[in-house]
Amino acid sequence: MVKRSLEASLTGIQEAKRAFVRKGWTQDNLAAEVNLKTRQPIWRFFSGRPVERHTFIEICLVLSLNWREIASNPPAEFLELEEYAQPPVLDIDKLVQKVRSQRFDKIQDQCGILQLLDISRPVAIDDIYIDVNILESIASLQWLEITDLQNLDPKEFDRFGLGKADEKQIPGTQAVETYSKLRVLGKPGVGKTTFLQYLAIQCNQNAFAANQVPIFITLRNFAQESKITNEFSLLNYIRQEFFTSGISDFSVIETLLNEGRVLLLLDGMDEILNQQSNAVLNEIRRFSEKYHKNRFVATCRTAAQKLRL
Repeated sequence: MVKRSLEASLTGIQEAKRAFVRKGWTQDNLAAEVNLKTRQPIWRFFSGRPVERHTFIEICLVLSLNWREIASNPPAEFLELEEYAQPPVLDIDKLVQKVRSQRFDKIQDQCGILQLLDISRPVAIDDIYIDVNILESIASLQWLEITDLQNLDPKEFDRFGLGKADEKQIPGTQAVETYSKLRVLGKPGVGKTTFLQYLAIQCNQNAFAANQVPIFITLRNFAQESKITNEFSLLNYIRQEFFTSGISDFSVIETLLNEGRVLLLLDGMDEILNQQSNAVLNEIRRFSEKYHKNRFVATCRTAAQKLRL
């Protein structure tokens, strides 16, 4: 009979502590990664005390360790544990296409139609979208050498940097393809939200990032719902999004994220209330670090420079 609990050996504890130090986490951080409510199992793990079998294996997986090499006298029988030792071969491409088909109508409804001021009927995004060009560097953060300043025309001193626009621009979709994590800055009304909606629709229709699942999140709505539940969790928010599309198996979401098959579009960082901005930004940072293989695009007004990632 397979043991219900496992404990780490002395050499296993040392190896686990080295991996833990490399992560730069606290025990609370590790507990959160393993989805534990308290850090007591983490303390028991590093103390060589018995830990529930599933939790022991999850801790080792998060620390990138082989649980059999960490455990003291690991069981020879592993009928129940075979799923960890020899995971089944997953056809991730089929899973992506299945989820895309289940989410297709939701994305089209969420991002395909715009309601504009002074227009009585909704407008399809494809009817009005204009290709966006993006500057790769922020104008206010550009640097010049002293020699460049010495060669300036005296007439330019009162409108420095406004004389001509010689900064290279690239198409918006090219920027998203080039940078896996992108923050799009712009003034109000320049089309930041429309750009994200366009990316979602293009992805939904296989014209862009056809091997990924698009997820569009309005951060203002995320912050409001998180305040009600008192839990700022993008993963749980995405789970609810998928649930409305008929996807109730939460392991599907984890699989897509772990395999880097998600295009996550986060709209309106500047629209978060001040008292919620730190919690939302910390969650975005944590989420993007944990699921770093995916593609992230966030929009923000240029006036909200404090909202940096």
